[in-house]
Amino acid sequence: MTLVHKVDTHHNGRMTPGRPDVAFVASTDLDDTVLTPFYQDILQPAFPADELISLDEFRTGYGSPSPVYHGTLALRGDEPVGGALGEYDPGSGLMLLAYLAIREDQRGTGLGTGLLNEVLPAWRAALTPTATIAEVEDPRFYRAGPHGDPVARLRFYERLGSTVLPLPYFQPALRPDVSRVRGMFLICLDPGRTGVSAAALATFMDEYVGLCEGPAARDADPEYRAFRDQITAWPDEVPLWPMSAADQVPVTSYAAPLS
Repeated sequence: MTLVHKVDTHHNGRMTPGRPDVAFVASTDLDDTVLTPFYQDILQPAFPADELISLDEFRTGYGSPSPVYHGTLALRGDEPVGGALGEYDPGSGLMLLAYLAIREDQRGTGLGTGLLNEVLPAWRAALTPTATIAEVEDPRFYRAGPHGDPVARLRFYERLGSTVLPLPYFQPALRPDVSRVRGMFLICLDPGRTGVSAAALATFMDEYVGLCEGPAARDADPEYRAFRDQITAWPDEVPLWPMSAADQVPVTSYAAPLS
């Protein structure tokens, strides 16, 4: 009986340290027979609808070469079991880890750590980003549920040396039929970094909000303008706090923490 399912060589995958049954493959080397199951079976169950791009946006962005979208999927044979998706913003130089998702039966196996150990150095080498950031749920606003455990997620990123920006972050509404996602942390995935350029972060957020919600929200929305003012109040860099201080990050006035 074969215990290890071999990876098809036509995918040009890189074998995963500690997981010889899994290979990492660029999303641009895969077609819809793999991309669509990854979205429907792994990405969609892992994130609430308000936090997730549509299937068409995913296939368009990550299915063909792009200077913005950079995706790596973990495959066991031709079957996706996880993936890490990033978006590079040329205007600010910031790299956003947009999604890290592992199939439920593969969680706790080291696959998420392996994916980040694969993609983060590759992104830094290829793009030399100003910083690498990610959006994660603040446990003060979210309980463990079908989409994961916010406390465990913070511990995962803390083990990788990540830090948190002291800002009451919200994710812009990704499209007109969904809402802003408040009660989020913005974290930095670059161990040893002490701050993120305030100018770069303001540029990034202007482009993010403008792209998702339009110029009117970017230029005049009170919630966004107040958030942006908190970024630019720092003369040079927004400092980075240890994850152990995450519960001291200011709380937004637009959402109430859990009681």
